[in-house]
Amino acid sequence: MVELIVMAALGFAALVVVGTLIAGAQLLFLPFRLVGWALHALGFLIVLPILLVIGVIGFFVFGLGAFLFCVPFLPFALLAFVIWRLMRRPRSAPIPH
Repeated sequence: MVELIVMAALGFAALVVVGTLIAGAQLLFLPFRLVGWALHALGFLIVLPILLVIGVIGFFVFGLGAFLFCVPFLPFALLAFVIWRLMRRPRSAPIPH
């Protein structure tokens, strides 16, 4: 039983040591990570106009497709709306006491 407690304490101590080493390595490499993030942001700023142009072109292409779908679908939608309005019961006003 004592061996189990000793092993648990040694394992915990090993985890503390490894965690401290990992934290120190993260702190050591933090400037390189910051430079990497800055380069990623710079790359995003360079590509952003291209993404905007592709997005606008895609909007018009898929928007035209949605419009061409809606034109023949519009009479069915209006018919369903009229039937819904005719089938809906008017709400009665509450009776005052």
